[in-house]
Amino acid sequence: MELREIKGVGPETLRKLLEAGYSTVESVAFASPQDLASDAGIGEATARKIIEQARRMVAGGEGRGGKLVQILPGREAKRILQSIERVTTGLTGLDSVLGGGVETCAITEFYGPARAGKTQLCHQLCVTVQLPKEKGGLEGRALYIDTERTVRYDAIARIAERFGLNMDEACDNVFYTYAVNSEALRETIRELDEVVKQNMVKLVVVDCLTGHFRAEYTGRETLALRQQLINRMIHDLLRLALSYDLAVVVTNQVHAQPDVWGKSEAPTGGHVVAHGVTYRVGLSIKKHNVRVASLVDAPALPPSSAFFAITDRGLVDVSEEEAAKGKLVEE
Repeated sequence: MELREIKGVGPETLRKLLEAGYSTVESVAFASPQDLASDAGIGEATARKIIEQARRMVAGGEGRGGKLVQILPGREAKRILQSIERVTTGLTGLDSVLGGGVETCAITEFYGPARAGKTQLCHQLCVTVQLPKEKGGLEGRALYIDTERTVRYDAIARIAERFGLNMDEACDNVFYTYAVNSEALRETIRELDEVVKQNMVKLVVVDCLTGHFRAEYTGRETLALRQQLINRMIHDLLRLALSYDLAVVVTNQVHAQPDVWGKSEAPTGGHVVAHGVTYRVGLSIKKHNVRVASLVDAPALPPSSAFFAITDRGLVDVSEEEAAKGKLVEE
């Protein structure tokens, strides 16, 4: 599907859409009329008509997410929702907690303090998404948006070797970009459509979602603007997930908050992030290299936890008994 095939998109409108970063039919179909009109400099009535046509094209395609934009009978909606794919984390326990792995057409957030294993988990998902479907993968590539300069391709290579993949090919299948500030992060996400579509990307990682915003929007008077920008960014990520049937994984920092019993840690971003993500998993440090992953919020899953350990070949499962002993897991 090409933009020029959308009914009502002539040469001049096509130019405006492309300049505004709308390079695919999917990017138009999942946009809001207000955003499309503002970004492309066209009338809102025109934007609505273009979006309506684009949605019809996407709904008639093969993507599961694209079909959800139309009104469906319950039986058909159930069939499509139950057919949505998942990618394994490489951890049996965490996959079980998530209902089978990280879901596509959705945003999964992993939050926790420093050293909890967030980046290592992202490294591992960049490998497991490349696995054959019978092994829990999606036979696709990953795109890693780094905001903290923490990606290490040597770690990705070691994980790939553990899962039986060619190390060089596995690393080459992980696209990378460094977002130097919050504006660069937002612009990168808005311009991902063509890269994702042309390169069979099935996993987009943002590590970390809120770090730049915490550093750049520090006063109380900037809070409303910060939350608006984060909210738009989360919706752009969800649009991307639905448009291309891919999984979006974001990491998030925590901040200390006083309560009746002393101090506790809460994920950054407040209600905007809490309501915007689909799955929310908290990571915490137990002893040595043992960590705990706790499902905090999910559409239809109960809260539950799983243990894992950080090794030089990625993350490995740890039983409850092993975790209780608190001994160092061999790396």
